[in-house]
Amino acid sequence: MKHCHLSLCFNELPFLKQKLPFLYDNFDQIIFIDYNILKKCNSDDGSVEYIENFNDCKKKITLLKNFNPDEINDYNGVSIVEKRKMFAYGSKYIRDDIDILWATDLDEFFNIELIKDVENLYSYDNELVSIDIPHIPFVYNQFNIFSVDTLFYIKPRITKHIKNKIYGHCNFETYGKTIKISHEYLYHFSYVGINRCKDKLLLYSLHYKDRQKWIDKYLSFLKNGDKYININHPGMIHIKTIKYENEYIPAYININEMINELNKY
Repeated sequence: MKHCHLSLCFNELPFLKQKLPFLYDNFDQIIFIDYNILKKCNSDDGSVEYIENFNDCKKKITLLKNFNPDEINDYNGVSIVEKRKMFAYGSKYIRDDIDILWATDLDEFFNIELIKDVENLYSYDNELVSIDIPHIPFVYNQFNIFSVDTLFYIKPRITKHIKNKIYGHCNFETYGKTIKISHEYLYHFSYVGINRCKDKLLLYSLHYKDRQKWIDKYLSFLKNGDKYININHPGMIHIKTIKYENEYIPAYININEMINELNKY
């Protein structure tokens, strides 16, 4: 089976350094739609240059850096309109020979074994369309996660590719039969990185009324050199941090390098 991975990119350099080599070794096509929704421009942290300078000897990478939301009228999905339009724009570049589309965020990592497991699931069930994977939601560093349910699902990130389909943001479960697996995870560094947390909370500022207070608390932990922290989820204050007891991280990630880069201030 042939796999395409599609990602929205916005100042993702620390993640790209860890994830792009892995994607390149294991996927047939890789699509990036680069756009800073807040500033209405491309990434300015070196993400674009990193992708452009990557040794793409097999011509797998498509970098889209001329996205204009005003030009996109046919789009679908949920959440921020620009993200929906970015998915629609990227959909046009998926090759016809692709069998499976992946759309994990760049801060979401997974084990190589998941790829073969996904192929087996599709081979076994011809009616299967989308696959949902539980998340482990990290915050601050690799030692803290949010205290969500043991199996915490957000939205399916994998779907069977249909030629000429306009894909939506976070709506793969609407395309047909969807299953939830429980034997693999997405290691999701959702609230790791002081600067990206600032941007993320600003982007969703209508829901995060105590945005600056949350950032100040995060920064105080950094300045103290704390390993373990106590902070609430900025959108769901009843959810707190707990220690990540398993402490397993996919082996291809240089976790200390990634966390240090994300938490520079």
